[in-house]
Amino acid sequence: MVPKMEKDELIKEIVLDLFYTNKGNLNAINSAIDAKFFGDRERSITLFEKYIRARIGKNPKVMKISKMEISPVEAVYLSNYPDLKELEFLDIRQNFIGDIGLSAIAQSEYMSNLKELDVRNNQISRVGAVALYESPMLKNLEIVDFRMNKLGKRWESKLKESDNFPRLTTVRSG
Repeated sequence: MVPKMEKDELIKEIVLDLFYTNKGNLNAINSAIDAKFFGDRERSITLFEKYIRARIGKNPKVMKISKMEISPVEAVYLSNYPDLKELEFLDIRQNFIGDIGLSAIAQSEYMSNLKELDVRNNQISRVGAVALYESPMLKNLEIVDFRMNKLGKRWESKLKESDNFPRLTTVRSG
């Protein structure tokens, strides 16, 4: 059996490879992901993509997707979704995105307008927090909520002191 972290890394590599191989064509990526993962998953990426498209169609600045059992693979997919370029508020709490999902969001060029990020209760550890801390993509971030993860209070001051987040005023952790 492949350990969870190794499996997550493998999945991330597969998804990223599909993204680049298919030159960002979402229909081709969806078909390839569904073919590879549908047997192991409760919902296909195609269904997830339809849900994201419907949410963004209502309000391109706000994405509330809490308590939806979102996996690291889906978070990586979400982070590569071009229609999120206007997104300012992402509520992805109470899911399973973990360090890989947060890393993907933190490195996403499509999340550069994000002002508020709620990742409470997502199995995020120091690894994910470091990825966020080192991200040059989220310059507009004002609020981050890390509560109920595997992080201590020190991340509140650490993120606020980072030069990567000039507008950050509120960080909740612990």
